[in-house]
Amino acid sequence: MEPTPPSSPPPVTPDTVRAVPAYEPTLLDRLGPEGALVMRARVVSVLTFVITFPLVSAAAALRPATAAHPLLAGFVGASLAAALVHFMLSTLPAGAGAVALAVTFPKGETTPYEEQFSLEESFAARGDIPAALAAFEAIIAERPGAAAPRMRAAELYAGRGNDPRRAAELFREIRAIPDVSGRDALYACSRLVDLYDGVLNDPGRALVELRRIIELYPGSPAARFARDALPRLKARLPAAGR
Repeated sequence: MEPTPPSSPPPVTPDTVRAVPAYEPTLLDRLGPEGALVMRARVVSVLTFVITFPLVSAAAALRPATAAHPLLAGFVGASLAAALVHFMLSTLPAGAGAVALAVTFPKGETTPYEEQFSLEESFAARGDIPAALAAFEAIIAERPGAAAPRMRAAELYAGRGNDPRRAAELFREIRAIPDVSGRDALYACSRLVDLYDGVLNDPGRALVELRRIIELYPGSPAARFARDALPRLKARLPAAGR
C-alpha cells in the first residue's frame, strides 16, 4: 500500500487573493518604526503636565512675583516640564542609539529595518496557512522587486506550507532581484542548497548553488561551508544517477 502523500495547501487563485481582508494600519504603524517610542513620549509628557500644573500653580501663588497670575505661571511651568520630558524620551534615546551604532558600526554598516507583515503573520500564528500564503502571494504579485515578502512566504512554504518547490521558486526569485542585498541573496542561495540537498532530492542543483556561493561570496562563512560540502556532495552524485 502506497503511503499517502502529505496534504498541500489549496492553490492560490485570484478569488482566494481577493478574499484576504486588507490590513488596516494601526496608529503605531502610521507613526513609523519608532511609533512605540513616540507614543510613550506623548503619553508621559501629558501626564507630566497634568501632575505639575497644580503643583507649579500652588508654588506660584506663594511667591510675590507670580502671586497675581498663579494659573498662568502654572501653565507655563507645566508646559516646559512636559516639553522637557518629551524631548528626553523621544530624542535622547535616538541620540544614544546613534552613538552606540557609531561605536559598534563605525563604517555605517547597520542592519536595515525589517518590514513587518502583521496580517500574514497573524494568519500563520492561528494556523490558517492557506490564508497566510494567499496574503503573501497577493503582496508578491504587486511587488515584483520586493525580497522580504518572498523570503517570509518561501520559509512558510518550505515548512508548514508543505510546498518546497514553490519555496525554491521564491528563493530563486529573490536571488534574481536586480538590487537585492548581498545578505538576502546569500541567504536565498543557502536555503536553495538545503532544499535541493534535502526534500527536493536534487543534488545536482545543490552543487550548482554551492559553486555559486563560492564564486560570488568567496570570503563569507557560507563560502567556507560550501567548500567543505562540495566534495561530499560530488561523491554522492553517482549514487543519485548523475
